Amino acid sequence: MEKPERFSTYQKLVILGLSCLLFTVVLDYMLLPALSATLLAELQLSTDEFGLIASAYALSAGISALLASGYADRFERKSFLLVFYSGFLIGIVICGLSPSFFILLIARIITGAFGGVMASICFAMVADLFSLSQRGRVMGWIQMAFAASLVMGLPLSLFIASSFSWQMAYAMIFCFGVLALLLITFLIRPLSNSTELSPPWSHIFSNLRKSSYWTVYSANILIVGGDVIFMTFNAAFLTNNLGLAESQLPYVYGAIGITSLLAAPIFGKLADRFGKWSIFAFGTLLSVVAVLIYTAGAIQGFEWIILVHSFLYFGVNARMVSSTALATAVPKKSDRGAFLAIDSSVQQLAGGLAAALAGWVIYQAADGSLLHYPQIGWLITVLMIFSAGLVFLVDRQVKADSRLESV
Repeated sequence: MEKPERFSTYQKLVILGLSCLLFTVVLDYMLLPALSATLLAELQLSTDEFGLIASAYALSAGISALLASGYADRFERKSFLLVFYSGFLIGIVICGLSPSFFILLIARIITGAFGGVMASICFAMVADLFSLSQRGRVMGWIQMAFAASLVMGLPLSLFIASSFSWQMAYAMIFCFGVLALLLITFLIRPLSNSTELSPPWSHIFSNLRKSSYWTVYSANILIVGGDVIFMTFNAAFLTNNLGLAESQLPYVYGAIGITSLLAAPIFGKLADRFGKWSIFAFGTLLSVVAVLIYTAGAIQGFEWIILVHSFLYFGVNARMVSSTALATAVPKKSDRGAFLAIDSSVQQLAGGLAAALAGWVIYQAADGSLLHYPQIGWLITVLMIFSAGLVFLVDRQVKADSRLESV
């Protein structure tokens, strides 16, 4: 059992700044699936077209993160973060002004190109400033950005979308984003990189050639793929198959957010105390049970829907907090930015392909209901089980490296 280290005042400020920034990124990412029922009707989209819009962000982000990985360890991290965040906010403005499928598709490509890199920069900053024994708790607190976006941001966005227009919801994200930009600018000190590096493309290929890194990349491909497949048409499934009104969706996402708000810091602390793999395995078990019950369509009634979503997101948070904290321990310091950018790239590409896959597997019947949802549940289950095996290998690798360093 590892003894936890205390956070300094400045470390707490860093956690606050990064969490506020990621709040807007996660809110933007979560809003599109939550608007699936609205967009399918208002823009007269097919499920294939919506899947393409959902995947455009992820595919663009994946390509952008891969290209940025050659430079991620070369530039000062705060400046690098602010440049990409500014581009992300420009993409949000275009989303809010989109009048059609084509413009919205372009907007999501731009937003993904800038937004998809930011989490990897944030995690590199965490790895620079926090020890491994602190990172579970740090990731737990940062993961609360996801929870806060669901508890506060997403219900408010959906309320604005239903009361005014879905475009106005993106305008709200932009306003929050400007505040986050100012917070990062004034709270976080520059983090210079003094390591001598090879040319950018050599640095990229050097990281891609390391087999130990690919264990992490592969695990995260499966983790993200399963999560995206579940979320892409979840709002449409709730309204068209389970009979929820659109006005009830904010309560579902609010329940998910409250669950995450409670679970993320708890599982972060437990991961530091009892081990990242143990918490990940526990989360996988919870998630598998919840996914199979839910996608079978056996849940009827608003209260049961809330309960199953809460149960599922206890598991999701346990998996995400523990696996992210564990991944930051794998690369050496000179590879940290590139490793996390490449990791973000493969996650985003996996998410894009998963969203497209969900659009191909799920079919909307004439009455609006979605077909083939149980098959989606079994696919997610297989991905979760295989990801657990890969995270176990990562955990063994990190422990072996720690023993070698102590010799």
